[in-house]
Amino acid sequence: MRSPFEAFLRQERVIRSSETYGRALSVTAEGWRLSDDPRRVKPKAELLASNRTAADAAALARMAASLLPEHGFHKPSGAWWGSDGERFYRFRIHGRRPGFAAVVLASGVAGAAAIYLGLRHARRGHAKA
Repeated sequence: MRSPFEAFLRQERVIRSSETYGRALSVTAEGWRLSDDPRRVKPKAELLASNRTAADAAALARMAASLLPEHGFHKPSGAWWGSDGERFYRFRIHGRRPGFAAVVLASGVAGAAAIYLGLRHARRGHAKA
């Protein structure tokens, strides 16, 4: 028997168990109106927490889903879900992606290292002459 919420729960896993070890995870609530087609309508997303262990993130997602009248765990996708009769919510646990600040910082460090190595090489060249 197919659940009326099946369309909102993707069949691929939200996060693989091998991705949880040693990572800071986040929990995001994604919500649709029950009348929406999830293949055409992007969910409204809200970050609930970040920098959590896998156990903390799972407990938070489970607790958030349990606050809704209808709720459960969708094993194929690995997501907790809930519905209030008008909206459907999926609680995703996911790793952080490096943001703009991380890219700028990494570029700055790489640039500083290149300058240092260049100056070091130039000094060695003058010492031999």
